[in-house]
Amino acid sequence: MFNDIIKFGREMMMQGLNNSHSGNVSCRRANTIYITRHGARLGDLSFQDFVAVNLKDDKRDKDASIEIKVHRAIYLANPQVAAIVHAHPPAAIALSLNFEKIIPVDMEGSYYLPEIPVLTECKEVISSECVAENLPKLLSKYKVVVVKGHGSFAVGKNFEEAYLYTSVLESASKIIILNKTAKLGG
Repeated sequence: MFNDIIKFGREMMMQGLNNSHSGNVSCRRANTIYITRHGARLGDLSFQDFVAVNLKDDKRDKDASIEIKVHRAIYLANPQVAAIVHAHPPAAIALSLNFEKIIPVDMEGSYYLPEIPVLTECKEVISSECVAENLPKLLSKYKVVVVKGHGSFAVGKNFEEAYLYTSVLESASKIIILNKTAKLGG
């Protein structure tokens, strides 16, 4: 499990889905959430970068990522979710500032993610109660959601699946931007 997280954390950094210290990942096993610690560098994770917290209470959350309340809310509302990837993909964030949903125009993007909603109703977006309340409902219907101006949350049965949706989101977002730019030049 941790080896997969380390592998995909490195992949996320290499793809430019996060800056040096941004983003976080977690997985659930029974009533325990394993989440990256606050300030962990996803591109260079080690076993010391993981914190075990309780699914149902926040008593041991001290060293966990500040997004733990959002992860916990997603797991509690969606028992089928086993892994969460929270990234800050630049192209997807740029689109989230202008659109309420992202509709991929490329074949692979639309195959995996026909529509990506943007959570727009929250003024506070980092570790906020508003995101913790609204995001789980969207993730019960969609594989990935972008929080306006902040980043994406993807869910899956494992890290590879959640990473796939994050990667496809950013690729599809880049293609949308490149396509709009190409149309301006033609």
